[in-house]
Amino acid sequence: MKNTTLLLIVLLLFTATIQAKYVKAVLYMEDGTVKKGLAEKVEYNDSKVKFKTSEEAKKEKISSTDIKKIEFIDVDNVKFTAERLYATTANLLTGKFSRSGKKRWMYIIYDKSAKIGYITEQGSNRPNAGGTSRVITYGSTSYFFGKKNSEELVFGYAKSAGSNLAVGTDSLIRKMSKEAFTECPKIIEAIEKTDFKAKSVIDQLEAIFDKNKCL
Repeated sequence: MKNTTLLLIVLLLFTATIQAKYVKAVLYMEDGTVKKGLAEKVEYNDSKVKFKTSEEAKKEKISSTDIKKIEFIDVDNVKFTAERLYATTANLLTGKFSRSGKKRWMYIIYDKSAKIGYITEQGSNRPNAGGTSRVITYGSTSYFFGKKNSEELVFGYAKSAGSNLAVGTDSLIRKMSKEAFTECPKIIEAIEKTDFKAKSVIDQLEAIFDKNKCL
């Protein structure tokens, strides 16, 4: 679990610091081919991926729909994987489930028989319409989980960078687990019995997934 926490910290730093910067990358294409070279990190809604075969090569813009996943490799040879998956959420008022119309790029931090991924939205600091003050919005990180081989992950909870407030840490994770793991009653039961803590949700979920395999 300590390794997962460390990876998450490094990965969050990674996503925040390589804006417009090419790093080593391996692109796994939908047609089964592989492209190796350099790529810019992807945001969750990017429709194209900026890629080049070497530092001197001409930049390409490859459609995200042609790519299954990207394996980024930092200077210490630590690998970070971004994968295109559907995101399923639940309406807080109606409780109805809704799947995103298209796949989104998610960074994967746990990938065994179950999978955990996240997307990060950056905050902003801008003047208001009248120019009399500034409007500040804090960034947030949303975490999703589900079965390893599924094309979609379900929303579990979100954390705001400004308030460090976790949304949906307990009840929503339990609700969404029933949607993600319909064929894995042991996981649903284990999640039902867990008192999730905002600072250790990832470690707690990892422990559940390690103990209760979902095939």
